[in-house]
Amino acid sequence: MNTIKQDYIEKANALSLSNELNQDQKDLIISIIDKFDDNDPALHNVYQLLIKRVKLGFVFDVAPSVNASEIALLKKDEKLSFNNDNNKPTNTLIIGENYDALKNLIVIERERERERERERERESHSQRLLITM
Repeated sequence: MNTIKQDYIEKANALSLSNELNQDQKDLIISIIDKFDDNDPALHNVYQLLIKRVKLGFVFDVAPSVNASEIALLKKDEKLSFNNDNNKPTNTLIIGENYDALKNLIVIERERERERERERERESHSQRLLITM
């Protein structure tokens, strides 16, 4: 009869190699499991954590439900603000648990798009006026 640890090691060995899991990662999972005693209460939790990370990569909690009739108001904090050089492409990864703030970023970006569109329309209108003169 297999012990719990042996069962977990067999399950880890049975994981198929793919673009989510390579042999080094598989060996690491097995070596971590092997460090625990069979009667260690943390063994099950460690196994679940390792397998979950392998399957999903970044793991985020389920987003809370949002009251669609309200919007959170944010106050700008100049100390935490950053400026972009509009001439250079920028990529910013934001990882956080503040779902409302992330939703507001979407609202802000939509408003910026509207402002850009209005600016393009004004420029186009100005050019048409200059041409007709």
